[in-house]
Amino acid sequence: MMEAKVQEFLKTLQAAVSQLNLYPAHHPNSETALRRGWKATTELAAQDDDVVIGLKGYAFFLNGELLAYTSLTYANLYQDLSDREIEAITLAGETDRTDYANLVEFAAGHTDDLPGGGSIRLNESRLVDGDDDSAFADLRFSYSGVVGTLRTLDHRIAREGSFEMAPVMQAVEELIDQSLDASGAALLLSTVKSHDEYTFYHSVNTCLMAVATGQYLGLTQKDLIPIGAGAMLHDIGKVAVSPKTLNHPGRLDREQWKEITIHPQEGAQAIMAAGGPGHEVAATIALEHHARFDGLGYPRLGPDGHPHLASRLVAVSDVYDAVTTRRSYRRAETPHRALQILLQGAGGAFDPDIVRAFISMMGIFPPGSVLRLLSGELVVISHHQSDSPDLHGFLVRTAAGEDVEPEPVAVPEHQVGQQVLAESVGIEPAALLERAGVAEQVLASSLPKVDEGAIERSGVDEEALKDQAARSLSSIVDRD
Repeated sequence: MMEAKVQEFLKTLQAAVSQLNLYPAHHPNSETALRRGWKATTELAAQDDDVVIGLKGYAFFLNGELLAYTSLTYANLYQDLSDREIEAITLAGETDRTDYANLVEFAAGHTDDLPGGGSIRLNESRLVDGDDDSAFADLRFSYSGVVGTLRTLDHRIAREGSFEMAPVMQAVEELIDQSLDASGAALLLSTVKSHDEYTFYHSVNTCLMAVATGQYLGLTQKDLIPIGAGAMLHDIGKVAVSPKTLNHPGRLDREQWKEITIHPQEGAQAIMAAGGPGHEVAATIALEHHARFDGLGYPRLGPDGHPHLASRLVAVSDVYDAVTTRRSYRRAETPHRALQILLQGAGGAFDPDIVRAFISMMGIFPPGSVLRLLSGELVVISHHQSDSPDLHGFLVRTAAGEDVEPEPVAVPEHQVGQQVLAESVGIEPAALLERAGVAEQVLASSLPKVDEGAIERSGVDEEALKDQAARSLSSIVDRD
């Protein structure tokens, strides 16, 4: 709960700074942002006598304890605060609204008077003893770097209408280098979701899963780099689509649908204009990621046309991450449900061989899955062991609903009652597992072997299956 309150503090601080850079301090939008931020600050400060949020080594710390996935989610804010030479924020007792407003003004660069002596103080405490030296540190740092690159690219396109491929390729190569050395950790990292910055996180997660699938199929690193770049940029053409259409809460009308269907062509053209020769694979992925295996998607390839192998790889990862992420116009689905959708679309929307490889790689319950056992406990799946038929993870909540220190467990599949959405039970799987010290197990884990009938035989998610008739594949993924 403490980390959730830190995240709310950082989220509202980021919003307040943004509003202050857009509007005067007494504008209603700025006032609303400040009020929300002060409320979040007050709730966080009430948790302890002194709450110290430290910044060091591209990571946030709470009273000296690393906040790994908070650091990832708020990497952009970290950079902004670091640019203002903020190394620590101390909340001392009950926070004063004027002190909070002073913090926002300083963070926004509207004043150079460093807040101090009040209920919110900067650079007073030094509770950060070291850098983030966890087993996931390099991979998470690369992930954060790519998200930052995409933000910069997005802003540049909006401002200038173009971008450069070189920074993207550098960031992608670094991420791929890290993920190939630790594919299990990369898949676990892809459970990180951000509804507020969906496009950036979705692009990076799609890249991680597409690269892992390609590695599983035996592709070389040389082959995987352009695939990773294409996966990272597959939705870049959405800059040509209005946010109103992208986030429309219901069915799209004809004009909105027409607007959506231009983003593959826009993306391909942007990549070729930015990179020229040598980036044809990335441009092809952007063009074909909605074309469908049978060629009946958009742009239309025709009944005898098949997308490029790289496009077919990315299409599977794209849909899996899109389906498991909450959007403004639909709820998130469980990983199990996402695998069912892929299997149902095999041969039509998706290349059946790639779907089979993807399911075999991920397992029936991928790392980060949250399972409710028949006995009522909640377990988070951490990794797979080739020599064991059981599911390996950590018990995190008792049948009575009490949160406990993560305890390693091996669970036979027949003891699984249902898979639940992590956010619906207030769990952040990747963050929880890293705090539990499971990194070495994940890094050393093996990939499972799963036949395509295993999902149906598991009997899990019966409600999602009942819902199938009302949810066609196209309605779930047409904007993703």
